[in-house]
Amino acid sequence: MAAAATGPAHPPTPSTSLTTFPLFLHLPPEIRLSIWTLSFHPRTLELHYPRAHYANPHNASSPDSHGPPPFQSRSYNPAALSTSLESRNAALMTYSIALPLASEMHHRPPWAQRRVLYIAPDMDTLVLLGDEPAIRVTRLVKWIRDHLAAQASPITGLRNIGLSASQFANSQGAMILRFVGRDLFHDVERLVLVIGPRPGCGTEVKPPEGWDGGRCLLREFVGVEGEEGEERGHGEEEKEQFRGFQRGVGRQFREKGGWMVVGRNRMRIASVGFENGW
Repeated sequence: MAAAATGPAHPPTPSTSLTTFPLFLHLPPEIRLSIWTLSFHPRTLELHYPRAHYANPHNASSPDSHGPPPFQSRSYNPAALSTSLESRNAALMTYSIALPLASEMHHRPPWAQRRVLYIAPDMDTLVLLGDEPAIRVTRLVKWIRDHLAAQASPITGLRNIGLSASQFANSQGAMILRFVGRDLFHDVERLVLVIGPRPGCGTEVKPPEGWDGGRCLLREFVGVEGEEGEERGHGEEEKEQFRGFQRGVGRQFREKGGWMVVGRNRMRIASVGFENGW
């Protein structure tokens, strides 16, 4: 029986990863808009309050008494905002809140500097580091809510927020959070108490010095004391902080079914981490 004829062997074609897509501009506008929109992912954004300094004007009130507190942040803004006019217009439909940030330079008042942090209120999570007084948190949340109302947005407020656990590290912490949350966090989908190494299981007051503004990460703790929980990349120090929180001040936040409800769902407990790069 004659053997089947075979052609010359061809070496496998090496796979190549495309870094450009020249035909993108020739796609229909609605397809390009969909592609831009699909590139917008949920982010965790850190906010911290300016440190005290003799030349620091941030404790002064801005000319607009209804403005937000003068927070600082090293978190990046979305790249699409500075890629092209088309990408920027698409991004501004998602990142509809432009939060003015306080200057890192002591001689510039918070309302006289230019940087803003663009926020997608229905996707992004704002994490307030340190022991922020309730009045600052209230001003920030209400300022975002008022901005969305002025835009006639279907989104009524910030959907995800993280607060340092030390803000509620007293015997009345759960009662205060429950009382404040009825008004301030009534439309919040996910409230996270963020624990750290400071007194009262609080977070550091600002990101690490070597952080370039890349990824801010919330690592959620799963499980309760006496049960095996799913690991989320926590180190031994963080696990010990969580165990201490559960045995101590965290006990008041527990209900029969788990952590107490704040806003629309049960609150979460997490640690915060920082990684350089996009």
